[in-house]
Amino acid sequence: MIIDKIDKKILEAIRGELVSGEKLSATLGISRTAVWKRIKKLEDLGYKIKHERKGYRLEKTTNYLLCTEIESILKTRWLGKNYIFFKQINSTNIFAKKEELEDGTVVLAETQTGGKGRKGRKWLSVEGKGLYFSIVLNRNIPINELMTFSFIFPVGVKKAIEKETGLKINIKWPNDLYLNNKKLAGFLIETEFEGNYLYKLVAGIGININHDLKDLQELKETATSLKIETGKEYDRKSLFGKILSEIENLVEEFDRKKVIEEVDKSLLWKGERVKLVDEGIEGVLVGLNSSGGIRVFTDNKIKDFYSGEITLRRAE
Repeated sequence: MIIDKIDKKILEAIRGELVSGEKLSATLGISRTAVWKRIKKLEDLGYKIKHERKGYRLEKTTNYLLCTEIESILKTRWLGKNYIFFKQINSTNIFAKKEELEDGTVVLAETQTGGKGRKGRKWLSVEGKGLYFSIVLNRNIPINELMTFSFIFPVGVKKAIEKETGLKINIKWPNDLYLNNKKLAGFLIETEFEGNYLYKLVAGIGININHDLKDLQELKETATSLKIETGKEYDRKSLFGKILSEIENLVEEFDRKKVIEEVDKSLLWKGERVKLVDEGIEGVLVGLNSSGGIRVFTDNKIKDFYSGEITLRRAE
């Protein structure tokens, strides 16, 4: 369901004021039946509207991140100016990859039926509780910069959350966010190449915000949310706007060295013994190298690893 110009006009008219169906019909040039259908549509999208004999009045705005709700809080210059909302979709990344979308497009869904993380792992999305969205960038990015450029997304989300909450967030290489040793946010970076440059990057982002323990189901031992850790509910709309602003700034001012330093200082398990499951290697996580790969002290020497398919775990 998409909010169009007529829906916006109805919301503006009934916000804080009782307006008759007859008046809305005359003003908008549509039938009273069409007005009623539009009202029902808005209610399906979470708006609480009071129905009286004399007309309609908006009593409470929606919790959904509709375009009508984020326009006022979005302070970016280009990121998210083309904004696509779905109440439900299989995957925002699948949609973003399939469609021809302009640079800076943001696709958000309240819930995904087929959300995926790295290695095809399922991402659990609960309606109205988290942020599940994809960012589309159509830019010529050298292939050898892809790993460090991809760090922009977890770094941007991390900065926004820390500023909003005062919490300390860690980055689990290559790009998951952890809070108190449990997963808070995941990222799936997908690209399309031509020669030595990528011309389209889709960054899928999932963040657990107002989830309760029951929402995480079987993942509650390994995943968490801001609400679970603090006992507070957070304004998803406000946080979403701040996240997009942080990411936009990092894209515009991309500095490989600074981004690597930011990841390195927040690196989960740095200085601890870790296991690279796919490689069958254990060692002490030293940090990142200048290309964004991880450095592990093993077999009495430091080895560098770059593959995004490495499964990194704390050693038992």
